[in-house]
Amino acid sequence: MPFAFPAEHYYVSVASPMSQTKAPAAKRGSWWNPSWSWKVWVVVAALLLPTFLFALWVLAEAGGQTKIDPSLVAIAGQNSGGPVTAITGTEHTVYHSNQPLPSASSPRDDGKLTLVWFTSTTCAACEDELFVHQVMVEFEDVMFAEKEIAREPGAQTLGVTSVPTFVWLDANGNDLGRFDSAGDADSFRSAVEAKRAAN
Repeated sequence: MPFAFPAEHYYVSVASPMSQTKAPAAKRGSWWNPSWSWKVWVVVAALLLPTFLFALWVLAEAGGQTKIDPSLVAIAGQNSGGPVTAITGTEHTVYHSNQPLPSASSPRDDGKLTLVWFTSTTCAACEDELFVHQVMVEFEDVMFAEKEIAREPGAQTLGVTSVPTFVWLDANGNDLGRFDSAGDADSFRSAVEAKRAAN
């Protein structure tokens, strides 16, 4: 007699790799974790503090732009015999004369001496010597021109590499002498008077 299965039904479940469900992937940790130990917080602070201090230093050094004094624009134009361009910077406002410097090919017809003040917008010492514009109003027989060193080709011709630098020029653009600092108003006035008397 042939073998027969009982009436009950048997089911065999075979697990297939394709049918298995994977457990959800664990979340990656965030860079910010309030449950960090104090040692981790010390390391984070050590990394962030220098960046924060550097940012404060940059803000303090930048300090904004200098201001333009309209009265000095007028005085500088009067002293140089023509229009000036006011250039603001982090340390100094340059009242740059747009008039060309005298030269052998383009001498001054009036024979006047020219005192050139080479400055730059990053020259803090120059800002302290702005009084030179007012002093030079007293000397109508001397042309006075402030020049931003990077914008004036004559600076290279005259070998001027630092600011502030004052250079005396005759009507033909010849270098008659130079000095680095105006000192105070009285000493500057005396130096101009002495040079004018000698020429």
